[in-house]
Amino acid sequence: MQIRPFAVIYAVRISIALCEPVYEVNVGHIARLMMNFGLEELLLIEPKVDIARARVFAAHAASIVDRARMVRFDDILHMGFDLIVGSTSIASKDRSNIIRDAVDASMLAGIVRSKENVCLLLGRESTGLTNEELARCDVVVSINTPTDYKALNISHALAIILYEIFKDSVSIYREQASREEIDLLIKYAVELAKTANVRGYRVPMIETAMRRVIGRSMPTSKEVMLLVSLLRSAMLAIKRASQFP
Repeated sequence: MQIRPFAVIYAVRISIALCEPVYEVNVGHIARLMMNFGLEELLLIEPKVDIARARVFAAHAASIVDRARMVRFDDILHMGFDLIVGSTSIASKDRSNIIRDAVDASMLAGIVRSKENVCLLLGRESTGLTNEELARCDVVVSINTPTDYKALNISHALAIILYEIFKDSVSIYREQASREEIDLLIKYAVELAKTANVRGYRVPMIETAMRRVIGRSMPTSKEVMLLVSLLRSAMLAIKRASQFP
């Protein structure tokens, strides 16, 4: 009997990206976790580790370390992922801080299972991901703890996230909007904001808000394109009204 990895059951391809890792033990343990859950692609963003030593900590998952790809942060944004998930131990408690407005691991699981190609991005062991990096992510996940000490080791955090994603056995397929369609919707939202003379400093906030709402809502292609049509029509109506006061 052939044992199929959970990653195949859910029909979602998940890549793990580590931002500037400095500890070989974390890289090795993350490779072991990936093998536990049937994942294959490890992306190392400007790593500071000795790969040979990381292989030792990976044990039977050393092949995942061997196949790891060395990339830059900007490369992640152009690799065709349907969803890029950033992680942080410092979630926002202020409604105005939309960049760190995070979902928990159980909510993220439902979002990820509806996609086809996902990147889970883990921050630096010491300082995590910057606000600028988190702003480029579609969704941000944070694991809340009952104490004031919120920072988890990145391999421990990944174990919790992957368990939540793969603990169930049912996945409902819907025709999800593509990355191109989502980017088009966000583009028109930004253009509409500018056309409506929204204050300049709020435009990037609107762009991030749109990306987060879409990332959490799992829209279909048809839904996104209907919204694109609505925003385009609204923008044209405002422009026509300004020409004929």
